[in-house]
Amino acid sequence: MFGFRKPKMYRSIEGCCICRAKSSSSRFTDSKRYEKDFQNCFGLHEARSGDICNACVLLVKRWKKLPAGSKKNWNHVVDARAGPSLKTTLKPKKMKTLSGSRIKSNQISKLQKEFKRHNSDAHSTTSSASPAQSPCYSNQSDEGSDTEMSAGSSRTPVFSFLDLTYWKRQKVCCGIIYKGRFGEVLIDTHLFKPCCSNKKSATEKPEQEGPQSPAISTQEEW
Repeated sequence: MFGFRKPKMYRSIEGCCICRAKSSSSRFTDSKRYEKDFQNCFGLHEARSGDICNACVLLVKRWKKLPAGSKKNWNHVVDARAGPSLKTTLKPKKMKTLSGSRIKSNQISKLQKEFKRHNSDAHSTTSSASPAQSPCYSNQSDEGSDTEMSAGSSRTPVFSFLDLTYWKRQKVCCGIIYKGRFGEVLIDTHLFKPCCSNKKSATEKPEQEGPQSPAISTQEEW
């Protein structure tokens, strides 16, 4: 087995005159052979000289192979590896954008919390108002007559969509019902509780019919 061999790194004190790289996996060479092509290849407006890395040399060779009339250049490579001085100038801008995004996210979260609180407050007010209305209806129904026209009364209906000009409020043994003009019945479960009178009447009927059966049999015998 062959062991892993770390590639040798070559360094330049001043760095590459094009990209400003101070270390490379290939050797640095003198830039005199390529200085005449720097202006068109890299879009430079000033003359540069010194050491050049192998990566920039390959870019010059690629530029020479371009077809005639081509305006392509590698200007984005110029000073691309200038070192930490260039990075420090870019970091504050990134931090500003991050802080701005954090401020926006905080504002959105605050708005969401306020919206949830508003909904919870509205729900609590409606829930607290509904139980307070039910005793009012029961007291009014007990004090009032058994049947009354809802159109003439000042009470508000149990249902907001209930038409008081059509439905008539009635008090029965099991509670309060609303009866229409054609006999239809509307029941509110909060005001209507089935009583046991119907069950008692149903159980009494078979007992009353039981003693009558022998009388019929005696008449047949006579």
